Amino acid sequence: MYEWIDIREPADFAELTKKLDADFEAPRVVKILQEGINSSVAGVLIEREYIDKDYRSVFYHFYAKMGRPYRSDCVRLHFFDSTVSFNAEELDFTCTDDITKLSDHYFGYMVLRPTSAVTIGRTALSPRVRKDALGDSIVSVHKAHVLGYTLKWNAFPSMDQHADIVVCAHVACWSILRHYSERYSQHRELLVHDIKVMAHAFDPGGLAPARGLDIYQAERVFQAAGTYPLVITRKSKEAPGDFYDQLLAYLESGFPLFVEMLEEVHAIVAVGRTWQLAETADAAPSNASSAWGKVASVTVIDDNKLPYLSVPVRDDGQASYSADDFTRFIVPLPEKIFYPASAVASYARTALSDMLRGCLDMPAEDDMVVRFFVMTIAKLREYARKSKTSLPKELVIGIMQLEAAQFVWVVEFASNEQWANGQVSARAVLDASASTKDICPTWLAYSAKKVLFFDRSIVPADAKFAPLTSAASALPRMEQNLRPVAS
Repeated sequence: MYEWIDIREPADFAELTKKLDADFEAPRVVKILQEGINSSVAGVLIEREYIDKDYRSVFYHFYAKMGRPYRSDCVRLHFFDSTVSFNAEELDFTCTDDITKLSDHYFGYMVLRPTSAVTIGRTALSPRVRKDALGDSIVSVHKAHVLGYTLKWNAFPSMDQHADIVVCAHVACWSILRHYSERYSQHRELLVHDIKVMAHAFDPGGLAPARGLDIYQAERVFQAAGTYPLVITRKSKEAPGDFYDQLLAYLESGFPLFVEMLEEVHAIVAVGRTWQLAETADAAPSNASSAWGKVASVTVIDDNKLPYLSVPVRDDGQASYSADDFTRFIVPLPEKIFYPASAVASYARTALSDMLRGCLDMPAEDDMVVRFFVMTIAKLREYARKSKTSLPKELVIGIMQLEAAQFVWVVEFASNEQWANGQVSARAVLDASASTKDICPTWLAYSAKKVLFFDRSIVPADAKFAPLTSAASALPRMEQNLRPVAS
């Protein structure tokens, strides 16, 4: 039932072809692993007769009804680093580190379905093993039970589309909602068959889903799953407007995005981004003062590839597509975010920057990078507590006492030089539950030496100015919702 393969070089993955039945399409799986897995992986444990609930959900409703007999069990592959080996006689692991730290040396799993084609099922791989993975990504803690051990690691879920029962758009919905159920207790786990049914007002049977899923059916899935989906459309390829500002803002907020590419007839999930290196950054961003101009690539989950694929912002002649090909996206939001990213973008660059320019240390208007993202007030307070040695005492106390809503928008202003150094001039905290008609949705704004607190119980909001006892000239940029892929 269990068998171990030592991986010293990519060619060693070929051992899977000798150990797996033809139903699992081992040659294709081997090719994918050889091309996409880096040298961190030194061992693979094969777990046979694995019961996978996602495969079972479509097996009972589809494959079991077909004339050709399909197996109901799967194979699960577990990936480990070089400190781990396997004792086949005792069915136990050995580790040069403390065995209680086995999770530190585990990279996750890949389920293989016995469908003879596109067999990669539910997969939760650490971005640390993805060859050429870059930047920062949204991940959540996953858990697996293996031979009596409970292993935990960070990953974002992925799988191949079945093609005959679900397609790329179904998989993109499943991937996002599985991430939500792993990360947030209020979201229930949804299986592949659940996603198929939720896209329609009735169960369309087997054939209909394979014909495709449009973005409004995907929106229906997210709504039925208990989120509040917002569809953002790119107006035109020549005039993207604030489309990419919104895409980056929601991505920076830790919300995975369902992305549609009409010309490619494909759907993917955006889960991260890579900043440009300082020496290669655009002198003049495509959207003046937008942090999008500092992005080098977008990290995506594509059902045709291993997870954490880096997609260039513009067509580089090598990648099969780029962010230029994104036409629409869906962000599945929690209930209490009423102030959209489009309103934040407009307010930040006009009324807010004008108001703060006369009060705080702000970059010059023609040398300003604006970045904004959502976080909870609890996470803001956690950040202030952890940064209390670098933030003025008065500011930390003020954040702790702030009577804000559950979600806030954080807006950062930086000069290009500060951005290159990971710093910002000023930061503002906005009410994410505010109306778009709110004249001043700001809770507070501060630079390294000054702070403004706003009393939003008064109309117009009353601002209280206070100096800060700080020797710093700039603030560190906040990197809160995404995790470096190398960690």
